[in-house]
Amino acid sequence: MTRGLAPWRHRTEGVKRASGMAIVVSLAILTAALQGCASPATQQGMTVTPSMLERTNDTFKHAIRIESVAGGKDTNPLWTSQVGTEDFKKALTDSLGNAGYLATDDGQAKYALTANLLELDQPLIGLTLDVKSSVQYQLKGNGLDKSMPVRATGTAGFSDAAIAIARLRIASERSILENIKELLRQVADIR
Repeated sequence: MTRGLAPWRHRTEGVKRASGMAIVVSLAILTAALQGCASPATQQGMTVTPSMLERTNDTFKHAIRIESVAGGKDTNPLWTSQVGTEDFKKALTDSLGNAGYLATDDGQAKYALTANLLELDQPLIGLTLDVKSSVQYQLKGNGLDKSMPVRATGTAGFSDAAIAIARLRIASERSILENIKELLRQVADIR
């Protein structure tokens, strides 16, 4: 009778080993999947700091308020990193403040700025990712009505992040950062 049970015991040990291996493989796949979840572009990554400014225009010192910002998209963690409207607005607000253009009180502002994120062109794959942003800015007030369409590119490579979805977020942030920097250059050149 013991001869009949020995093969059965050997089979159950094999099943236990296979189950243990399946658990290890499942945990490895789950860990990789969690690392690949998309996160939205951050306000900090899109904000122009004072050290990045080439020049400013005293005409607009503490004179601009943000009237509206539109066009951003929320990030789906299972898909790709996007630029949300609120994060874009916060980055634009902080950048204007860092340039000295943001009015301390909206009621005292002489100029109103609108921004519409028209496009965020993101690649699907690649080691080096280039993201192109297109924003339509409009600055109005005090006899001025200036339309400023701005296109900019942000790049992130493997040295920035090994995980592709993180590279895409970084490239998106850099694209919006460059876009806002170009807006500030154009404002500095208004005469």
